Amino acid sequence: MTAGPEAIHQLAHDLIRLGHNAAVVYFPFSREFKTPQQYKKYGVPIAQYRDVMGDLFIFPEIVTTYALKIRHAQAAIWWMSVNNYTCVRYANPWRDKIRYLKNIAKGLRPIGGLKSLSKLKHFAQSYYALDFLKVNGIIGQLLSDPIPIYTSDSYLKSLPEKYSGAKRANVILYNPHKGKKTIDLLITNFPQWQLIPLIGLNREQLANKFLESKIYVDFGHHPGKDRLPREAAIHGCCVITGLYGSAENMMDINIPPTYKIDSRSTEFLELFKNKVDLIFTNFQNCFDEFSEYRQTISLEQIEFDKQINNIFSAPTI
Repeated sequence: MTAGPEAIHQLAHDLIRLGHNAAVVYFPFSREFKTPQQYKKYGVPIAQYRDVMGDLFIFPEIVTTYALKIRHAQAAIWWMSVNNYTCVRYANPWRDKIRYLKNIAKGLRPIGGLKSLSKLKHFAQSYYALDFLKVNGIIGQLLSDPIPIYTSDSYLKSLPEKYSGAKRANVILYNPHKGKKTIDLLITNFPQWQLIPLIGLNREQLANKFLESKIYVDFGHHPGKDRLPREAAIHGCCVITGLYGSAENMMDINIPPTYKIDSRSTEFLELFKNKVDLIFTNFQNCFDEFSEYRQTISLEQIEFDKQINNIFSAPTI
């Protein structure tokens, strides 16, 4: 029940909405599954695995070897998380390498590496993934999912009223599953600030938490165009990130560069403190600096529809 599986259901839903025939196939293929309650709202049918001419299978990057077993249908990889494939977490290169080798042993990564995937079609959820593929000699197409619910037309129209009614506190929100080492460092060095983990919240509660707070921080490895930074920003939070993964470029997270602070820098704590103090004391001006990012997020569903029509109307498919 994470962002990747939800994105797959979103894609199938939008393909159907735009006139295509689509379904979700759950794996392992030998088992039968029911749609999880969380994803029933997408109304996507479940199909059994069948390798036949005329079908296109889109596999997430965590099971690339499944795509290599296709013999009759076409196969594609949707790169939603580069780091889930490479196993890079930045903390320990040797541990990353061992983790990757274990996935090869489990049959989840091809022995031939990316070269063995070169003949497949490739879709990228982020510019970070597009660049990763390009460096490895593979041309991909952008297929970047919007954040669910929050980019619907009705919800976007309700945001000005939500902003005006928001009573924001000097609170810093974070994802406890991302950048734990850096978060622990911040908690230790800044006991005067309230850092609150986002855990155990449904979508409405999460939205309210963002509306009640001024800052969301994410010093994780940003394996793709992550959802929480977008969800925080669309609800008016100022977003501070590190410089790992997709956060390094200005396409996936187009926030002002001063809000991207390298957690590896010797000046990290000082830079972070100055930025937080500025946001807490001058929130409106800082809020205004995120207008371009919020505008980009608000147009994601429109862009996703364009990408779907461009990719899936191609004669090769």
